[in-house]
Amino acid sequence: MPRKKLGEILIEEGLIDQDDLDEGLRYKEESGYRLGTALVALRIIAEWQLTEALGKALHVEVVDLSTSRPSKAALKRIPVRLAERFDLIPIKLRGRGKNCKLLVAMSDPLNRPLIKRMEDMAGCDVEPVLASLSAIQRAIRRHYHGGQRSRVLDNAEKMKITKKSGKKKEKPHKEHTRQIELSHLERELQNMQQGEESLTPTGQATENLGKELAMELKFRALLHAMIKKGLITGSEYAEALKHILDTSLDNS
Repeated sequence: MPRKKLGEILIEEGLIDQDDLDEGLRYKEESGYRLGTALVALRIIAEWQLTEALGKALHVEVVDLSTSRPSKAALKRIPVRLAERFDLIPIKLRGRGKNCKLLVAMSDPLNRPLIKRMEDMAGCDVEPVLASLSAIQRAIRRHYHGGQRSRVLDNAEKMKITKKSGKKKEKPHKEHTRQIELSHLERELQNMQQGEESLTPTGQATENLGKELAMELKFRALLHAMIKKGLITGSEYAEALKHILDTSLDNS
């Protein structure tokens, strides 16, 4: 049975329509990105939706790195320079001696030459699984370099796990208030129209936000207005958003 294309799966899942796919394909040609990355850069789909769709398209297992903690034994088998260069992280070492198998989360689990290279380094078979690019990069910073986890990411992952399990948990008052504030700000950004005088989210929702988050939202609003006015290209918009996200994660 022939493997379905990513675009077909995204349409079947109801995540995009044909117009979205056409827009993604145009941006793919302009930017040189893969289709999935182009759709994420255009904010048509979320990265986690892309990862799950890729798993179906490639028939590869998808792992959640927020709950799959890499073991020290696995990390020792793959040097950090290789992990950073190819966006991958070893998770678990199964068995011993020549019969051992190394489970490795990759952003490109079909890269056979890379898998063979890891097998030579690790001295055992490698079983590739799929994880999102940003999750792999966070895991590399945390487990290879000892970086602290972001409290915002921790809260987001807990909310995601709670949603999947169907269990309702009471939130602390401060966290509940913060989620309401972020919802207000998100609506403000979505409602911004071309030519508005103020590019900064305003209102009572911003009063309790930290300076870094407020600054990030200000930049996002500015980029949103600039691309609507045609002052920057789609690729410049995507690169700027990526820079903002990377900077935010590095400072978290």
